[in-house]
Amino acid sequence: MHLAAAAANYSQAISLQALAEDARFPWMPELRPEGRASGKGLSEAGDAAPFAVAAEAGRRLREMIEGIERYQAHPLRRTLPDPPVVWSDGAARLLDYGAPGARGPVVVATPSLVNRAYILDLHPARSLMRWLATQGMRPLLLDWGLPGPGEARFDLSDYFRARMLPAAEAAAALAKEAGQGPPAQLGYCMGGAFATALAARRPDLCGRLALIGSPWDFSRLQGLGEVIASLAAREDAASVRARVLAVGEALGAVPVDALQTLFAALDPTLALRKFRRFARQPEGLSAELFVATEDWLNDGVTLAAPAAAEIAVDWYMRNRTATGEWILDAEPVVPEAVEAPTLAFCAPSDRIAPPGCAEALPRAIPGARLRRPRTGHVGMIIGSRAEADVWAPLARFLEED
Repeated sequence: MHLAAAAANYSQAISLQALAEDARFPWMPELRPEGRASGKGLSEAGDAAPFAVAAEAGRRLREMIEGIERYQAHPLRRTLPDPPVVWSDGAARLLDYGAPGARGPVVVATPSLVNRAYILDLHPARSLMRWLATQGMRPLLLDWGLPGPGEARFDLSDYFRARMLPAAEAAAALAKEAGQGPPAQLGYCMGGAFATALAARRPDLCGRLALIGSPWDFSRLQGLGEVIASLAAREDAASVRARVLAVGEALGAVPVDALQTLFAALDPTLALRKFRRFARQPEGLSAELFVATEDWLNDGVTLAAPAAAEIAVDWYMRNRTATGEWILDAEPVVPEAVEAPTLAFCAPSDRIAPPGCAEALPRAIPGARLRRPRTGHVGMIIGSRAEADVWAPLARFLEED
């Protein structure tokens, strides 16, 4: 899929090279000077221009393939052991990363349903959970797990009622044993929507609320994400829901490949760029983190069909989160009802939850603070600037009186 997207991109480049200098060519503003200059050079090259572009495209594709082969042959494998389990039900577990005798605040981290939870514990050098533990806190990670027989027909309300609420109650009991008030809730990606719902409904289970890259207003997507959402909005919602449920009925769940294809469509040249960079990257921590991140991305999670249908229709097509119409466990989710102190991290270059989409959530929560780290969606968790720009401010917020 990634190779096909890259090849299609370069085929278009060859076809369109003759128009690169044209004033009407829709260069992105930041690329316009360089693009027009390259167009002038191509124009001067005359009949040789298409062959020069094709030769450069071939070189870049070979470099991408070299990066993919290097990734596939890399010896790194994730070996971090799981910490103790303090609560479980069905496929879900609550993992306790706290050091023995930790007296700092209990923090419950809720990740997305559509990716593995261990992005928050990816590598010894990039583990938000283990780093929070070194700061004296007691971090707990809600690992949704792969949907099994117990979750096969779960929608988002089922996940909230039967998995998140009991896990949060178990965490609150641990906090009470330590002489603390309600635990803090940390939501990453779509986990932020669940954490917000919990904070609004059950203030006894949420003393503080932190959000990282949490999408909310799906009318504010950008780039191809906006195009995809616009096209989806023209579809018949009932038909889309029926098709998703039919896939789940036939296969047992919505397969990983369907979700991976959607995420890849948000930035079709991302794989091309990153594997080309990796082909030239020296061995070391950065190379290890690249491999660990790719392994995580490719270790996807199947999704219970009712939950997938709700995300596709109620979130992306109907934008019910931002309009106040998202019904979770028989009640609308109302961010305005959140009373807990709130801090949100929304990255300007986040393609999964771009600024307009993500910032709508803290703007709806009374008194919420907002930080804009200069990184991407996953970079806020495991990027080179994550500790300085996200982890450290997050820790200070969690430890405030």
